[in-house]
Amino acid sequence: MAMNRTNLLIQMAQLPATFEGTPAQLGAEMVRRMQVVSPSGTNFIYVGDTEPTSNVGPWLKDGSKWYVWDDSLKRYVPQDITDSATTWYHIGYSTPASGAPPVWLRTTADYSINNPTYGTPIAWYMFNGTAWVVFNDLVLSGPTASRPPGPMPYQQFYDTDIAVLIWWERGMWRTMAGCPGDIKQVVWQTLAEALLRNPGWQVLGNNIQSWRGRTLSQAAKDTPGSGGTTTLVVDAGLGTWAARATWGETDEVSFDTHVHPPSHDVAIASAVPYPPTIAFWTLEKL
Repeated sequence: MAMNRTNLLIQMAQLPATFEGTPAQLGAEMVRRMQVVSPSGTNFIYVGDTEPTSNVGPWLKDGSKWYVWDDSLKRYVPQDITDSATTWYHIGYSTPASGAPPVWLRTTADYSINNPTYGTPIAWYMFNGTAWVVFNDLVLSGPTASRPPGPMPYQQFYDTDIAVLIWWERGMWRTMAGCPGDIKQVVWQTLAEALLRNPGWQVLGNNIQSWRGRTLSQAAKDTPGSGGTTTLVVDAGLGTWAARATWGETDEVSFDTHVHPPSHDVAIASAVPYPPTIAFWTLEKL
């Protein structure tokens, strides 16, 4: 194998004038007095996970990351290999100076030597030729049986069996629509079907029997004992019902009356006593 020349030099201290010995002893004494030196210092590759505190040559971190010593900062910095590397996308907070490459992952911070982090990812952008425009990925979709196993918090999925966009939130699949405490009515014939089509919802009155089967009205004041002080002003003749209150067990509906003859009252029902009703399942968002 051919050997290459280097700037390394071999120095050897003098043998004493009184030396006597065999050729083998002479060789041993010469080697013992030799050292390898360099007029400009010697750089070798340092391999390890901990950053050296002085210049010990190029540093290979984690077996894949190259660092070099910066004399002004007195520390190791990432090796700049821009000229020999392919840039697939921009990354950072500041708007890229050019549209090449045309993809940008925007984050909450710009990377620097003193703050070597990009922060938190915000959104993907694409350069359309004149400006950077944000774009979104399509969510995974499929039947109920194909929902991702072990989903991450806030992972989304479009369930084609129930035609609903859902996400994994607070330990269960829930509809994207609706906030905790929202109420809605659905037309399914069975409660099981209504709940199947609305993940993350429960029937209103699930844990409060006295709420079931009732029509809903607007509250006008806070529940007694709740710590609230709200009391809304209402028109004359209206009740200021408290939130979560129930009523109607003993109330009656008054109909129109007509006096004929004057000696007594005859109750005549209106053509439509009160609007005909139809019942739906009333659900509450968990």
